[in-house]
Amino acid sequence: MTMTEQQAIIIAALIGVIGTILGFAGGLIVARYTIRQKADELFLDGLQYLGGGSQVRNLGIAALDLAWESERHRKYITPLIVGSALYLLLESRRKDAAHEIYNLRRLVKLLIAAKNSGDLSLEDEQTLCQAIDTKLSAQADENLAAKLDKHTGLVLDVSDLTTWQSQLGKAR
Repeated sequence: MTMTEQQAIIIAALIGVIGTILGFAGGLIVARYTIRQKADELFLDGLQYLGGGSQVRNLGIAALDLAWESERHRKYITPLIVGSALYLLLESRRKDAAHEIYNLRRLVKLLIAAKNSGDLSLEDEQTLCQAIDTKLSAQADENLAAKLDKHTGLVLDVSDLTTWQSQLGKAR
């Protein structure tokens, strides 16, 4: 049985279409892998920048903010953000440093997003709310601040603290 010219054209066109579809699918797979790899790199970059000084912390927060888009990293990012926020709230000696207050606000914004997406554990939520309570008490009572070894963290507006407390402490 011989093939007509029209049949050969149709078969060639089908092969071309199938090849195009397979090529497109392969491209999507490679693109997804590349995006995932870049998200991993951002996450790891964020880890190394969280721990040292305000400007380095600023870079770490930016990297983690970008990595936040990858849902698979959120469960690892959230505890890191909680730890950094606790440090700035209760331990930082920078008191009224505007750049550290800005860093804390960015961290809390991510924590509120974690709460809203279900990525903030109940334990972390309770720890944060307890730290905010401690902070509110320490700022209201100078004697308590002295008892806390004068490491009462950043000096913050009470309105910020109460807003964060209500946003992070809402029932699930």
